[in-house]
Amino acid sequence: MEKSSADIFTIEKSDLAECDYLTGLANRRGLYDYYLSLPRESILHAMFIDVDNFKRVNDIYGHSMGDRLLVNIARLIATNTHGFSSRIGGDEYVVILDGSLTKKDTEEIAKNLLTNLENMNFRKDILSLISLSIGIVLNQKASQPLDDILAKCDSAMYQAKYNGKNRYTVFKAYDKTLETNRNIELEMDDALKNGDFKLFLQPKVNMVSSKLYGAEALSRWQHPVDGLRLPGVYIPLFEKNGFISKLDMYIYEEVCRLKASWTGKKYEHIPISFNMSRLHLYNKHFPDELEKIANKYGINTNELEIEITESTFIIDSNELVKMIDLLHEKGFLVSIDDFGSGFSALNLLKDLSVDTIKIDRQFLHVSSNDIRGKKVIRNVIAMCRDLKINVVTEGIETKEQIDFITRCGCQIAQGFYYAKPLPVGEFTDFANKYLKNILSSYTFRLNESLISEDGSLQGIINGEGLEFKQGIFSNSKALYFPGGPTEKNTVYIPPTAIVNDSYTIALWIKPELLHFWSAALYVKFESGFCGIIPLAWEGHSDFRIQDAKEINGWYDISARQLLPDKWYHYVISYNAQTETATVFINGEVVNIMENVPTNRYVKWIILGGDIYQPSFIGHLCELVIYNETKDYIFVQELYDSYIQDKDFIAFQDIMSN
Repeated sequence: MEKSSADIFTIEKSDLAECDYLTGLANRRGLYDYYLSLPRESILHAMFIDVDNFKRVNDIYGHSMGDRLLVNIARLIATNTHGFSSRIGGDEYVVILDGSLTKKDTEEIAKNLLTNLENMNFRKDILSLISLSIGIVLNQKASQPLDDILAKCDSAMYQAKYNGKNRYTVFKAYDKTLETNRNIELEMDDALKNGDFKLFLQPKVNMVSSKLYGAEALSRWQHPVDGLRLPGVYIPLFEKNGFISKLDMYIYEEVCRLKASWTGKKYEHIPISFNMSRLHLYNKHFPDELEKIANKYGINTNELEIEITESTFIIDSNELVKMIDLLHEKGFLVSIDDFGSGFSALNLLKDLSVDTIKIDRQFLHVSSNDIRGKKVIRNVIAMCRDLKINVVTEGIETKEQIDFITRCGCQIAQGFYYAKPLPVGEFTDFANKYLKNILSSYTFRLNESLISEDGSLQGIINGEGLEFKQGIFSNSKALYFPGGPTEKNTVYIPPTAIVNDSYTIALWIKPELLHFWSAALYVKFESGFCGIIPLAWEGHSDFRIQDAKEINGWYDISARQLLPDKWYHYVISYNAQTETATVFINGEVVNIMENVPTNRYVKWIILGGDIYQPSFIGHLCELVIYNETKDYIFVQELYDSYIQDKDFIAFQDIMSN
């Protein structure tokens, strides 16, 4: 590293404590000692330099390459500024310049730094990732504390970052940002004590069913003079001065208090998530403190979700892994917030036992604008679902985004399309609206009607010859399907009847004339299909799942043979968590298959046929679709409820099967 005794800080052997071990520049202590040695009447300029996106270099190329970059930037600063150069920590440098330089001279130095960085003798792929944000303060007296000068430089530097990075900003006297930050720090303790921080909730909605799924808790500062302050005004400062820890715990307790007040409401058990600062990761008692507060209000911890931002992984990955395990031991859910905003989370997903990832709004907006970006989002969602990690997409604003994201396999959204963050009163109004008439199951009796029992869904006939004939009860009907060519003489059921990855489908079947591989029920997913086929392998009925993502993705569950003109109660249940499909006939398990991939996003449901074979001939009734897995006991009891009914008339068929 070239040095000039006049321009660059030089270190004698006795001054090693004041030297930055990596770059050879002065360290923070050396900077302060140099400043104190200046005559108090001296006039100086100061420059605060931060390397934009430096963390990306460490994440992608490793810390060794990052250190090499810091050394080269130190050389660049020393040779271009001709002042007292120091590295005060990480990727931050401070330069003290002679106050005799004009404003134009000082700005020219900053411009040269920005330009020469691009042309520096270093790897071009790395240089393309980084830039400099420079804050300048002019004409400062050496008689004032150095901390005051650095605060002004720091404020100007952050303004440069806010304006887009790769630029410099000159501090202006009475800078509004600096003044605002000082006022905030003076007011924050009293604001917390006086309850000026208000709880807001932003809904999370199932995009397929439009059902309320949960909410994220957020803070708003109701200032007595300024009115409502948004988090962007105060959260960055709180994270820097540590006050964020107090605010986090305050909002968390407000959430528990609120949920306790919802006892008896239909939304009392919806999960609520809340952000937690990385500062909590160093407190091993943090999970105990959260559990204590939840117990105080009688709230189940499995209804509370801790959101940790992706950027935390870069700095605190080891602590994060330990903390997630401790939180899970207490029953809390854990999610990764702002997924896609950084570069580390993808690599750590295999090691972190998180429950949910939240796709960052900026990642969505940028990546969904081109084919490659869309493929990245689609594969990230598919990977997470394969790892049994739930996915929430933030920043949903348009119907086009909903269509795209649901086709990718994500059903849960958070964004202005549904609602902005709402005060508690407005949120409960929203909850009442978005929980109304939304069921976990839909029943189509097919008893002289194609409308679901709750009246919310209706089947549509495609073709002709369908009619209602005698059903399984003396006083009920069943829908008769006459058969026909592919996709003809069938009934389309609205796809919103199935909105979960796990599901159970139950119906009564009476085949009349059996065609090989004709489907009595067919569900088309974005990534494949499933179908109930009365006659398949060697006369046996079959439940087939096809996974379009695999070349040989056919999963056939051979079941009991169905005889013509006999009634059968047929149930299939698919568990997406265990990837297990189970087939029941007349209340009994007839086959189970494991390791069956999950299909997602239902496009249509067809009764009486599919898109491959001639249509089904026979009777169907009592179709029930459950958006959850059902166990053996439930299926047996469901079957018994039918055959024990006094009006049930299919005994003869059951006894002869």
